[in-house]
Amino acid sequence: MSNSSVGDLWSGVGLPRLAPTRLQLLALLVGGKLLDAVSTVVVLGLRDDVFESVWLTRTLMAKFGTVGGSLITVVVAVVGVALLAESGLLIRRVTPDDWTPDGYPAAFRTTTYLAASVWYAYLGVNNFSLLL
Repeated sequence: MSNSSVGDLWSGVGLPRLAPTRLQLLALLVGGKLLDAVSTVVVLGLRDDVFESVWLTRTLMAKFGTVGGSLITVVVAVVGVALLAESGLLIRRVTPDDWTPDGYPAAFRTTTYLAASVWYAYLGVNNFSLLL
């Protein structure tokens, strides 16, 4: 029994029309992180009994304001996740050919972008739940 079709979906090998493009993955990441940033700004503006728990975001908000600090955090997070996601190409190039399977960079990229997107979207929804 073979499960190669599952790998094809993630890597795009053999099924290019189903594989997400870098632009689509980036859009999902930015959307998830913006949901997190907007929810943070809204909740901090409406409630006095909550605070930002991430040190970097809290520091940036203190220096550049709530909205400015949140936007800088979005840029830092998106660039960081993108660098991590694209590092699959580097791993593929520095390791021997038989160490990484075919489609590894695309699969790693897709998984990294989607996982970060879902995480940031979850944080955004969780922040909005503080208003209930």
